[in-house]
Amino acid sequence: MKLTKCYFLTKVIRPETFTQRMKVLAAQIDRQLQVGEWKHCAVYEDELKRLWPLHSQDREAKIAEFATKYGFRMRFYRKGMCAIFDKWPPRRRRS
Repeated sequence: MKLTKCYFLTKVIRPETFTQRMKVLAAQIDRQLQVGEWKHCAVYEDELKRLWPLHSQDREAKIAEFATKYGFRMRFYRKGMCAIFDKWPPRRRRS
């Protein structure tokens, strides 16, 4: 009887579509806001440019639209640096 070695390769599956990549980023931000030490989450340029190329038109507005769509608020943005997100504060009832 001959023994053979078997190797299993771990393949990293990356989301294929733009929408899937946005959902992954939103989940990462949400997770960081829930378990992180801070009440905000910074997403740096290396992550941002995967979805929104650095020199794309209306980039800041598109990132802000992403934040709103997924229930976040973009508190800060500087092109080439980062975007900082947090959760919207709860609405107060008027008496």
